[in-house]
Amino acid sequence: MNTERIITGGLPLVLFGLMPLLASAPAGAHGAPDTEGAPAEILQARITGQPDIQGLSTMILDAPRPGILLSYQGETPLTVLGNENEAFLRFTGKVVMVNRDSPSWRNLPNASDLSGMIADDNETWALLSQSASFGWLDPRLDAAEAMHHSGSEPRSWSITLQTASGETAKIVGELRRKSLP
Repeated sequence: MNTERIITGGLPLVLFGLMPLLASAPAGAHGAPDTEGAPAEILQARITGQPDIQGLSTMILDAPRPGILLSYQGETPLTVLGNENEAFLRFTGKVVMVNRDSPSWRNLPNASDLSGMIADDNETWALLSQSASFGWLDPRLDAAEAMHHSGSEPRSWSITLQTASGETAKIVGELRRKSLP
């Protein structure tokens, strides 16, 4: 009677112990993923210099099309100038606003509809983010377009910032091709 209980009680444990082996056999039979049609290289953006502005930090957002993330927690507003040197984004240290009339905003692939967004008194600026950070797909970092005719040489890019006092400074970087292993 005792022996019978040991055998039936041990069977679930044996089966439980073999399950990982059974599951790994079909998975291992598939081999390495197919890489046919994969690109031989990727395009990378990187920041090579940024202004010494208190509370400013920047970061590249790696993706098939790179973007930039800007965070600003300073005391006075900081404005990002657009492709046509117009006021584009305004970081106040607490929120991010967008210039509704900016052609740079209207041309962004990730631009959202601003209808119903809270605006300032003159309705030029609309609230974009209630944090001190915002990321966007800036065309100045459009690696595919920028590298189309430039071969393997790095190409430089820059984004101009304007302080509350009217001074300008630049975030600069480069785009380059990187071969995949």
